[in-house]
Amino acid sequence: MFSSSMPNLYSADVSAAARFYAEQLGFSQTFQYPPTGTARHVELRLGDSMLAITSHTAVHEAGLPAPSPGHTQELVVWCDDVDAAVARVRSAGAAVLVEPYDHVAGHRRAYVADPDGNWLAFVQSNLSS
Repeated sequence: MFSSSMPNLYSADVSAAARFYAEQLGFSQTFQYPPTGTARHVELRLGDSMLAITSHTAVHEAGLPAPSPGHTQELVVWCDDVDAAVARVRSAGAAVLVEPYDHVAGHRRAYVADPDGNWLAFVQSNLSS
């Protein structure tokens, strides 16, 4: 059901954060949304590791509370079926923070919390699945 994961840091300045990871640590940018203009979300790669950076505004627009101490990032987990994944963790007692929805970037997404309250974003990249 689940296939991979990626930490997603929340940032007040996505471009500055992406530059830091690229210039100081050697990450390469592999994705930006929107594709042109001010970045609201970027994805970077270093070897086999991936890292995402998302703007505070985009976090708020996704329906989550403002980033705060203890909630400065999320773990993105790709899955075959977001709705089934949410149903699975809900039945195990996990809190659902944002119900599944079709994201403007073309994928399906939902947010849940693990037992410690850490946020996880479930993402289904192929909406026909």
